[in-house]
Amino acid sequence: MKFKSIIIAAAVLLGSGTCSDGAYAKLAGKNVILVHGFISEHLNTRPSQADQLRQGDNYWRTFWAARAEETLVYPSHERVRGRIKDAVRSQFLDYERRGVCVNGCVFVTHSTGDLVLRDALTRLNQWGIDKNRFKVMTVIDLAGAGGGTGLADLAVSTAQTRGPITGIVRSIAGAVLGTNFVPERLGVMNDLRVATARSIAQQNNVYPRLRVAGAGDQFARITKGFIKGYDDSVVGMHSACGARYAGNVESCSSSVRSNGQLARAKGPGSLLHNHFPIVMGDRADHEELRNNSSFGGHLTTVVNNRTIGGLRIDFQTNTGRRGWSWFTKVREINGSNRKSVSANIYDTLNQ
Repeated sequence: MKFKSIIIAAAVLLGSGTCSDGAYAKLAGKNVILVHGFISEHLNTRPSQADQLRQGDNYWRTFWAARAEETLVYPSHERVRGRIKDAVRSQFLDYERRGVCVNGCVFVTHSTGDLVLRDALTRLNQWGIDKNRFKVMTVIDLAGAGGGTGLADLAVSTAQTRGPITGIVRSIAGAVLGTNFVPERLGVMNDLRVATARSIAQQNNVYPRLRVAGAGDQFARITKGFIKGYDDSVVGMHSACGARYAGNVESCSSSVRSNGQLARAKGPGSLLHNHFPIVMGDRADHEELRNNSSFGGHLTTVVNNRTIGGLRIDFQTNTGRRGWSWFTKVREINGSNRKSVSANIYDTLNQ
């Protein structure tokens, strides 16, 4: 089981795609800036910034690239508080100079992008960023890994362990990742360990974070044994929902389950400051939370009918009893099974 888990953890975190078509749009009249997740190819290739930009556009092509003004990129083979922060700083200063966010920006992150941006947004004063020319309205976090993932704990601990079994695991994982499977070559995956991620940028978040979480299965449940609570096959709900503490979380709310049932659920004891779970998809996996593919189910709401960070959260829902739920009431976003998670989010918030 461990052999397969390492391989799948590497593959799922890859987040591949093709190239951007160069079209631009806004969200609720504000420029959108995208922040990609972990790109494992970086561990081996250590790409130039030009290659990072190309790969960053590739990452988002299926939906968000055509709806964004900028794609913020970073080297996944580096650390959040090291060269990653330096890469983000230079791009923030460029946005400030060009006035990209002078009228306000909405950031959209996926997976590791949540942690990278969380750290960066605490550094604006330190970097001398003029907040009149760099106005952050809100952040939409898709499968946010700011709370870390058990898969990173597994990968790093395996890399640090010696022995015949772990040696085989390391060799297989190294072949998949295309790099020597040692901690020094795991880059930002070191920061994705649960305890490490939760030690980074722990100040109260000034900017609201709208959280989108899934509990879908991408790999025949192989990865789920290494992640606490419900998960999207890569990131646990404790992280995606924005829970203050890691734990066996099964929903972003104690009163609605991830499948929309209005029933008692094992939700977070408390949420991080300014974190607002807005949507959950019981069948949506890690990649389906950011791409334009159908996820085979309905979405449900947590926080709804509110304006947060300049965005009106107004999902139209219906509530009724379903046979599959033993006639417990179920809340579903109208028509959410007919389009992707990202399309549901964009179409509703872009009003």
